This record gives sequence, structure tokens and C-alpha cells, in this order.
Amino acid sequence: MRSPIAVNLSQQRSRPVNAARLVNLYAEKAPEGSKCPVVLYGTPGLKPFGTVGDDTVRAGIQGQGYAYVLSGSWAYRVESNGTATLCTGDLIPPVGDAFMINNGLQIGLLTVPDTFVIEGTTVTKITDEAYPVEGASSLDYMDGYGIWTKNDTSGEWFVSDLRDLESLDALDFASAESNPDGLLRVLADHGEAWLFGTDSTEVWSNTGASPFPFERIPGARLERGCAAARSPAKLDNSVFWLGNDRIVYRADGFRPQRISTHEVEEILRTGTVSDARGFTYSQAGHTFYMLTLPSLNRTVVYDAATSWWHERQSGTGLTPTKWNANCMFEAFGKTLVGGERGAVYELDLDTFTDAGEAIRRAAASMPIYPDGNRAIMHKMELELETGVGLNVGQGSQPEVMMRFSDDAGATWSNERRAKIGAKGKRRMRAMWERNGMFRERMYEFSISDPVKVALHGVNFGMEGLEN
Repeated sequence: MRSPIAVNLSQQRSRPVNAARLVNLYAEKAPEGSKCPVVLYGTPGLKPFGTVGDDTVRAGIQGQGYAYVLSGSWAYRVESNGTATLCTGDLIPPVGDAFMINNGLQIGLLTVPDTFVIEGTTVTKITDEAYPVEGASSLDYMDGYGIWTKNDTSGEWFVSDLRDLESLDALDFASAESNPDGLLRVLADHGEAWLFGTDSTEVWSNTGASPFPFERIPGARLERGCAAARSPAKLDNSVFWLGNDRIVYRADGFRPQRISTHEVEEILRTGTVSDARGFTYSQAGHTFYMLTLPSLNRTVVYDAATSWWHERQSGTGLTPTKWNANCMFEAFGKTLVGGERGAVYELDLDTFTDAGEAIRRAAASMPIYPDGNRAIMHKMELELETGVGLNVGQGSQPEVMMRFSDDAGATWSNERRAKIGAKGKRRMRAMWERNGMFRERMYEFSISDPVKVALHGVNFGMEGLEN
């Protein structure tokens, strides 16, 4: 019997129903007539790009031919070869959510609640008398304007003068009108300013009105707020965010469309989610919305190409944990990721480690349930791309680990290994015999060697028995 291993994060509240997981693997539908309907590919690794300072990399953006990166309390101008030049001037706070924008002339940097402007390599704090004493809670850019939300519960937001982030006017303030909730975040997308409140969301556009140039779009009011200021992100011609009901949404016009599954919502159901961070990127025809939950120590990822979810995590541990990325941004035609100790990485499909650290890729299968009867698993074969070993070192003789559970993942068998082929050894087969008797079972396959991973499915040699 041939079957896909899993295609989605499907771990139910009642795990005997389904406990399938994909960790550092994503599913891609194969073309019609292919050997298998779905392939599980390894997620991209982290390729070193450069070292920017020696602290946590908090934010980055491309602008004026460079990348500008915030590392701890220092801003740097970074060239395409990774060379970093320190920006000097006013002191930047070492803590607080960080947002960066580019208006074509200046780089705007908000470290909540203070805003700074970077021109060349000079950092200047905004001290305009119109800048609120409470400061700002988020920052974005649209149509030549810097756009801030006020760092309080008033629901107010404000804009800069055209192409001048340092110049503000007391008349350039407005309030979200539809609900008396505070604003958490502004996100500019396709000529629209999305204003996320705790209980509702409004969408405004630049109409050129006076004295305030933005007006709310008629009917653009969503009865759904935002649970985490850093969760909204734009992708696939839409806007994604974590709602105040702990459901993940994407915008369908001006309607919130639920995209999280019950399995993802079970992860989100309890604990703190207000510190969730949303990242987006596109690669190899897939567009991903990543939601990292620091307090819950998890990272879940939505693939807009398939509408399927998977998990990302760092390291090789068996216990779920988050993926260690502090920020993500596009620069020099690359997707760059901010790490610790000044490390900036490139997200790369042809890199099979996280900057030299092993990545554990695991697929926990859908349940095998022979209608409540007993069955014997005489043999089993994992179908995958073989002969992918490296020339030397770790990965030159790559292996896949298999273990199984007869109680929906509560306990597991010992791991058993199978070779998947040194370089060019493409006739290798990953098989296990004498797998015992069961009434219900799930399998987990994992690979930690730094090699290409492409899992095609699993073949079961199973014999049913009388009850």
C-alpha cells in the first residue's frame, strides 16, 4: 500500500484521530502523471551573509543601494558583499519593537516609542514638537508619507510631510473612527493603510484631502482586531495577521478570511500570543507566512501556494521549539534573516544547515488504522530521493531515522536507521522489516544530515489479521 506521509500540520486535540506533523519540511503538489501526488521538500537553510555588530539583529531594510540593519542599539549601512559601516549620531534604545522604512531619501527607524532618521550614515532622533510625547507604536511608508500609530489607547495615528520624516504638522493627525479601541499597528499595502486595533481594523487611502490627506475607504471596516502588533504582514497580494480571537486571517478584499486550521488554533489556544511576529517570503513558487510565537516557543508556517501548514524549528531536538530568526527582509535580491551576535544570513534552498548547525527534518505520518483489527507490518519502504550524500564529512553517508508509535505519539519505539545513499548511489532503498503487530500506528521519519531532502511517500507491506 503506497501512501503520502503527510501534507499538513494535522495534530488534533485528540491525537489518535490524527497526529501528523511536518517539521522543517513543506509539501508541494506534484504534476499530473508523477510518481507521487505530493513531495515533501526540506525548508531552506541559513547561509552566512555578514556580521553586523555583535548584538541581536532587530530589523533591516534595503534603501539607497544599501541594506540598513539595526544590531542592538547601533544602526549599520551594509553593502552587497556584507561589509558593514557603523552609523553615528543620536543614541538608539537597545530594546523595543523595531520597524524600518525607506522613503527614497531617508531611512526611518522606530524603536518603540522613539523614531530616528538615517541619512547616509548619520542618525538623528525626531524631536519635532508635533511628535507625540507618548511616542509611536508602529511605522510604515506610503505615497511619500511616513505613517505612525500613536503609542497609547487613543486610536490616533499621524503622518509626516512628503518625503521628510523629520517634519510633522499638528494637523496631520487622525483617529480610527469605527471603534473606540487603541491602534496596535499600521501596515501599508497596495496604496492602502491598514490600521489594526485591538478589536477592529480599518482601511484608509490617500485621497489628497486637506488638511489630512487620508480618508477611510467606505465599507472598509473589519469586525476583527489584532492579537499581536508584529503579526501583520503582506504577501500574495493580501494582508495576513493573527486575530484577536487567536485565529490567523488573510484579507479577502475587506473581509477577514480564516486560514488557520483547528490544529494550528490548538497551538494558539492558550498562553501568551501578544509577542507573535509575522514574517513573509517567496521562494521557488511558494509564498510563506511565518508566525513565530516566542512565549509558546513555536513557529508555524502557512504556504499560500497550497494552503497547507508546517512547522519550523531550530536545532535537532525532539521537543517542539521555535525557529530562531529575529527579523527578515529583502535586500540585494536575497531574503536576509537577522540572528544573534550580529549574524545576518541568507535564506537559501541549497544550504542544508543553519549556518553550520544541523537541521532536523521530520515527518510524522497520518494514522494507519486497519478498521480496529490487528495487523502485522512485515516491511516498509520510505520512498525518497537517494544518492544525495556529500563528498566528505557529515552527510557523506546520510541516513534516515524511523520510529513508530502505537498510541498516537504518547510513546515511541527506538529509532532504526537506513542508509539513503552516498553521492551518486541512486539505487539505494530505505527499508525496514519485521515491524511488529499493531491496531493503530503512526510513523515518524527524520533526517539531520546536511543533504537535500525530498520525500515521496511510503510503501507499507501489511497483513491484516482476525480481530
